[in-house]
Amino acid sequence: MSSLGERIRARRKELGLTQSQLGGPDLTKGFISLVEKGRAKPSIETLVLLARRLQRPVGYFLEERTPLDRKDLDVLVRSAWVALKRGEFTNAADAFTQALGIAQHQHDGASEAECAIGLGSALACLRQFDLARENLTHGQTLADTIRDPYLMARAIHAQGLLEYYERNLPAARAHFADAYRRLQECGSPDRSLAGGLLLNLGDTHRESGDYAEAWRWYGEALEMLAPTQDLQRIGAAHVQLGAAQRDGGNYDAALAHLSRAEHIFELLEDTRLLAQARTSIGLMLLERGEASDALTHLRASLRIKEQLADDPGRARALTEVARALIAAGQPAEAERALGDAERLAQKVQDVVERARIQLVRARLLRGQGRAADAVRHYTQAIEVFEAQEMRADLASACNELGELLIEQHRPSEAAPYLARALQAMRTEKNPGPASPSRS
Repeated sequence: MSSLGERIRARRKELGLTQSQLGGPDLTKGFISLVEKGRAKPSIETLVLLARRLQRPVGYFLEERTPLDRKDLDVLVRSAWVALKRGEFTNAADAFTQALGIAQHQHDGASEAECAIGLGSALACLRQFDLARENLTHGQTLADTIRDPYLMARAIHAQGLLEYYERNLPAARAHFADAYRRLQECGSPDRSLAGGLLLNLGDTHRESGDYAEAWRWYGEALEMLAPTQDLQRIGAAHVQLGAAQRDGGNYDAALAHLSRAEHIFELLEDTRLLAQARTSIGLMLLERGEASDALTHLRASLRIKEQLADDPGRARALTEVARALIAAGQPAEAERALGDAERLAQKVQDVVERARIQLVRARLLRGQGRAADAVRHYTQAIEVFEAQEMRADLASACNELGELLIEQHRPSEAAPYLARALQAMRTEKNPGPASPSRS
């Protein structure tokens, strides 16, 4: 059996790292040496940091003891939540799976519920929806049995994530609002989770085109997160506020938020969220007509998504790259990007991204004078946007199709689409019933 220090040393040498390189700016070479010799034990936070730099889940470095003890369980669960927050979904799923086995062996119902909920969340992010639902149901049942309101709020939050990734935005929104309400009612001090729920709620409104409502949720999320040390979510709030300001045409305010987020993610070495910030900056530049600069940011984001093997993210990034290539007058490259995006979107079964790809391809075909093909792609995209209540995308697609049909001297066919575009834009500005209480 190998000790914690021996495993760290072996993995460090496997990666060709020196002790100084492993320690980085946070830990001294001497401390790493003591850990490897078994003369010092890292804290949970330090072990999580070392595991990330050594590209292994925390469970890989735990000492082999039978049975594993409560400390091992706590380390695994905390590291799994950290991995999930950082977007390291496979590592999170591995850690939650191992922790779930320990909790079941120890007959610890509360920990078993938390691990099942965490595992379901990670699997939902990995688009393994059936397994995610199975684990979430198990976790929610346990949380209900032991009457733990905090775990119930976590379980409902995870159900919202599952609905969100399955593109059921109204259901996701209802779950997020319910989880936030329960968190308030039980008096939980977890401002980080509460802030995450507010961000999720903002995302569902923004996806539906309710930009003003999304902006309010993001602002409240940032206010909730300000006293915490949760830099990932604080940075995410700045990204989303920047995107919402960009959607409203407030480019200076957008750039201020996005630049702040970019600085935070560079400090954290969080490449996934850094890619998100750079995508938002690229889209802002594209909307300002600066296609060349937009391509630089969007391609940088795409490279990060490729390094992370993030197929859903790669599909979205390729779609945006294609938009920029069309604006830059490079239709052949745009078509290749759309082809790659469509293969990835089909692989991960993302119907909304496939509809967005259809919309961009329709624009490309329209520019090439292939009106009939463009009409077909527009109508296919519109069908999905309407079903998913994606009002902003629906308004754009209907308006563009209406304009194309007018150009083709088909005004009677254009009229219904232009009317639907106007209705969608009006609904976007007046999102309907008041949102759940956030007091």
